[in-house]
Amino acid sequence: MQYVRNSLIETAMLKGDTKAADAARFPSPERKLREIRLALAVEQTATKKEIFAGYANLSFFGNQIYGVEAASQFYFGKKASELNLPEGALLAGMLQSPNQYKPDVEENLAAAKVRRDYVIQNMVPEYISQAEADAAKNSPITVNLTKLSQGCEGSQATAFFCDYVVWTIRNSPEFGDTLEERQNLLRRGGLEIYSTMNISMQNKTDKYIKSRIPVDDPNKLGAASVSVEVGTGKVLSMSQNRVFDQTASGGVGHTSVNFSSDKNYGGSSGFQTGSAYKVFTLAAWLQAGKRLGDKVDGRIHEWLPNELPSRCGAWAGAYKPKNSAAHEPTNPNVLTAMALSINTAFMSMASQLDLCDIRDTALAFGVHRADGSELQYIPASVLGVNELSPLTMAVAEAALPNGGVVCTPIAIERVVKRSSGEEMVVPKSTCTQATSPEVAAGVVHAMRGVIKGGTAGLSNTGDGFDIAGKTGTTDGSVQSWMTGYSSKVSTTVWVGNVSGDVHLGRVSTAGKSAYYARHDVWRTVMKLANKIYQPGPMAPVPTVYSGASGAIVPNVTTFDPTSASSQMQLNGLNYDVMLTQVLSDKPSGTVAYTVPAAGTTTTRGTIVKIYLSSGGAVVVPIDLLSHGPTVTDIQTYLAGILHDANGNPQLSAVGSSGNQPGNCDPTEQVTRSSPAPGAATQSGSIIELFCGGS
Repeated sequence: MQYVRNSLIETAMLKGDTKAADAARFPSPERKLREIRLALAVEQTATKKEIFAGYANLSFFGNQIYGVEAASQFYFGKKASELNLPEGALLAGMLQSPNQYKPDVEENLAAAKVRRDYVIQNMVPEYISQAEADAAKNSPITVNLTKLSQGCEGSQATAFFCDYVVWTIRNSPEFGDTLEERQNLLRRGGLEIYSTMNISMQNKTDKYIKSRIPVDDPNKLGAASVSVEVGTGKVLSMSQNRVFDQTASGGVGHTSVNFSSDKNYGGSSGFQTGSAYKVFTLAAWLQAGKRLGDKVDGRIHEWLPNELPSRCGAWAGAYKPKNSAAHEPTNPNVLTAMALSINTAFMSMASQLDLCDIRDTALAFGVHRADGSELQYIPASVLGVNELSPLTMAVAEAALPNGGVVCTPIAIERVVKRSSGEEMVVPKSTCTQATSPEVAAGVVHAMRGVIKGGTAGLSNTGDGFDIAGKTGTTDGSVQSWMTGYSSKVSTTVWVGNVSGDVHLGRVSTAGKSAYYARHDVWRTVMKLANKIYQPGPMAPVPTVYSGASGAIVPNVTTFDPTSASSQMQLNGLNYDVMLTQVLSDKPSGTVAYTVPAAGTTTTRGTIVKIYLSSGGAVVVPIDLLSHGPTVTDIQTYLAGILHDANGNPQLSAVGSSGNQPGNCDPTEQVTRSSPAPGAATQSGSIIELFCGGS
């Protein structure tokens, strides 16, 4: 009867029919009558041995173990066919009350021995002699508890990928309407699951990442690498420097947390991405019609709420980020800012956009926080404080070589039910246009420069294939990232602190700096991917985004500093009001001149230097020499103009020959002056006039 009941429950679970399984458990006269009929039918078609074997293979043996084979492995570390008489009798006796007789609990041993000996004695004389029974009963209960490598734990090289597949089934309605149905399907469904994994990439990635950042790293640093196929969303590999272990008592380097995935897929709460997040600001920049050659202000600045627009919600306080390097360019173009990952330059870019537009751009690429909370849009988000999973970054960046089309990740190709051969419907990748092909190509072009001459130089595969990427490092070098792609594969590598705040630049892993581990892993994985998938060239940068926009320096002479600065911004230029005032005939404190000069066409975003007047100066007439030609003529001209408030001439002149004033013949033609025409000089100055060849 028990065998029939267990069989009915098992059959229902295999079909995913929870209602039938519940009916097989529900105590009712109808159920009992049905079981009796079925039991009689079984007895007519099967031997007692076959019935017992079927019963034993479905029965519970404590410790979440079902089936005598699994019980034999767990309690004695051997196959059921290798059990001796006392061991086999112990397992047979457990069927009556598994938790009461399970021998891994010391308090159970006395009762378990009594039950075991009862089974042994009942085998006399049909199966064993009394002497054999006595010998068996005199033996102590000896167990060899052996942890069963269940599910994904059985193959450590693929374990975390396997676990992601399991979580995909748990979370996907294709496999059942409720979580319970999907869980039951996993446990009892007899499924053949075909994943998207590239087994060669998976095995080699897993081996390398565990050699570069060992499982038993004394600083307990974590590392993960995940690769996604461009255009399909297929996850090709997913590895980390940990032993997959679902027990709470796992040792050092053991975990069931998948560093590559989101929390609701068995992952962590994510890790701050640092500058890897800058790709979304760059995409928003190009979407706004700006160009890669435009210049930006890279000076350190304390940003206030009115300087960083945020249409979807105000932020409070002030934000003053710094750069990782001490002497970054202060007026780089966007390509240089991306290649060198200049924080201050990207904040300047954000000030010309909107924090919410940057957030929305990231959302369009499928970016979301690993813990499921709302994606932040505070100023620090521009520099990567949102905590994301490596898989999310790999998927987002796979859109860039794919013409701006992002495809949701999938890890399952096919699922077949063994019992019926039925092929189940599996989750499909959904592809959407995150940005235009032109913007995507512009971002790709900028990210090429990161690898060719920027912060990701150590990630260069050197194999001639077209690749692009971006580094990311958080404050204090607590987390580090390398993200990038070819036309075929997108790979993201994270190395950092799972907990704690160890500075990666101050510790080593496998005899090398932990700070550079991300480059070593990414380079190794992408070289392998390039060899397997043979990527082609990615789209070139469109002319609409290459080069720079022009801007004309406005004439702000005599403007006050605030008005002059505002005018520069209106013209698409940055400004720097110089602290030291200059001699000028313009009113003190107003603009004397700019560099570049007013009317000059320069690159948009150029920092224009604004020089303020100290006042008290007079300008040598620009047409001074035309009032000659002789020294006397010019002296007469100056005496009639430019008088101060007391009527005194502000300028006078004297003839000069070489360094000897007064030696110039008054009737000679004047050829030049010092100061020159147009120059500012102190009121009351004497202008030297030079004649002939002097």
